[in-house]
Amino acid sequence: MKRMRLKKKKSLKFLKYPLLIIIIVLIINYIFKGISLNSNPDFINKLLYESHFSQEQQDINLLDEFLETFGNIKLEEPITIIDKVFAYNKEEQLQQELQQFNYMQNKVVTNPRVYIYSTHPNEMYEGEKLEGYNLSNTVVLASIILQEKLNELGIETIVEERSASKYIKEHNLEFKDSYQATREFLKDQLDNDFDLIIDLHRDAVSKERTTTNIDGKNYAKVMFVNNVNYKDNVALAKKLNNIIIDKYPTLSRGIYNKYIDNFNQDLNKNVLLIELGGNYNNIDEVINTIDVLANSIKELLK
Repeated sequence: MKRMRLKKKKSLKFLKYPLLIIIIVLIINYIFKGISLNSNPDFINKLLYESHFSQEQQDINLLDEFLETFGNIKLEEPITIIDKVFAYNKEEQLQQELQQFNYMQNKVVTNPRVYIYSTHPNEMYEGEKLEGYNLSNTVVLASIILQEKLNELGIETIVEERSASKYIKEHNLEFKDSYQATREFLKDQLDNDFDLIIDLHRDAVSKERTTTNIDGKNYAKVMFVNNVNYKDNVALAKKLNNIIIDKYPTLSRGIYNKYIDNFNQDLNKNVLLIELGGNYNNIDEVINTIDVLANSIKELLK
């Protein structure tokens, strides 16, 4: 009998610690359940500072590989850890802006040579809204400005009007599925024989790494992201990168090679993922770079 009591006490003692952990977790969850990451951009900026999927370092870590393979979490891309609600919390506002914007560029293009879309359309730049555009300073705005520059240079260009983040919401997907959304967009557009397809992004690292000063003017640096398995895409990125650095040596951060994600580069040999600046660049620095990028694309396609 005494032995049985001792066994009972031991089993209860064993259960005490897991129960204590569960209680602590419930208390923490209750205390913090009203706190929304959406309302704390400073916290998110700090979290994303010096980190993004396209950082230059390529050290392969077993923990990184495990998390990415089984949990779709990338330690170098903290946004994958954040709930998709935060990632798209401004989507409704951005969609309203696009609807209000008198978007006529695609309507006048008859033989498009360049197609631009953004897998992460809500990536923002700093600075006041540009005069003449009722749009926030996102990569979508940068895409439209790049389109205008290319059209002026005689290279007919269209920008994807559909939103990847809206597609994700409508199809009950998650942030990690962003490339699945733009994959559908790209497949719809491949009837056109594009000479160049650009997935436009902006990085999330320190401003020092994404900014260069040339002749007294600040520019947002560019970087190309490739899956090394798609040789034609890599070769195209090298060509455009070489054209840029030939005239502006400090404007490019180079080419970042990935081995897992395909960035939809398996669909077409002319798909390039371009990181245009970072989250600390202002829109004026981005526009300075767009001038160079547009002229470099013209040289590439001549």
